[in-house]
Amino acid sequence: MTVPVLLYGGLATHRRGKILREVLSAEATTTLPESSAVVLAFADAFQGADKSEQMRLVEWTRVAGHLLLLVPPFAAGTCEHPVPWRAERIEGGPGGGEGLAKVLAGEVTHRLEGKLQTPPLPGATWSDLSVCMGSYRLHPAAGLFAITCLPLWSLSVLDAPDETQRWLASFVALAGEAKPFAAPAQMPLSADHYGLLVFLLSGNFEGEEQAIAALHASSIFRIAPERARALLNDLDARGLVKGAMPTTEATERVMQSPYALYVSALREVTTQ
Repeated sequence: MTVPVLLYGGLATHRRGKILREVLSAEATTTLPESSAVVLAFADAFQGADKSEQMRLVEWTRVAGHLLLLVPPFAAGTCEHPVPWRAERIEGGPGGGEGLAKVLAGEVTHRLEGKLQTPPLPGATWSDLSVCMGSYRLHPAAGLFAITCLPLWSLSVLDAPDETQRWLASFVALAGEAKPFAAPAQMPLSADHYGLLVFLLSGNFEGEEQAIAALHASSIFRIAPERARALLNDLDARGLVKGAMPTTEATERVMQSPYALYVSALREVTTQ
């Protein structure tokens, strides 16, 4: 493999991960890398994770070269992310597989249903056209979110290491190649940015929605809710707010600016 193979979540410490360590030189990880990588995880762990964790993992595949591959076992029921999909149990072993799919056909217990795409790879479907591999791409230049019904952790792959590596390499090729990350130049903060930061510093808000509602009701500030949300998103991307709370850097910027005097004046008003 030309990119690292990483075991994530429960797979990193499970005994089944030992097979993947041997055949694919996989290593455990607790973080998602910025560079090209294959991240393997149990499908049922993804299905059982909360929405924020599911979306975080899917979002990681936005970058070319990032391949998230879910492997059996599966949980029952439909998973809604990144699109609705489910794994249905099959009776008897599937037939007509190619390559690694043929090696592992006797151990396959599920097929995929839903709105995932079928990747153009050998063994992605069986002879009856049931789906063995599903994928999803956030945009045309993105990496790949993928699911396979093949038990890659099976002892059988120890007898087919070259076949296993070629199979995974074909998935890696579909995920593209990550380009070196270059942080975009940021525009200076606008008057609206500072105005919103001043407002956030003048009170204590439990979250974004409460802050937006209070801003809309303010008789002093005139920032429309849609504009406020856009400003919050931009400030969050700059690392200047967390939720509705300005970071230390944001506070220092405001207090070193001409807007500093408004903070103390507004705090006096809100505490009266």
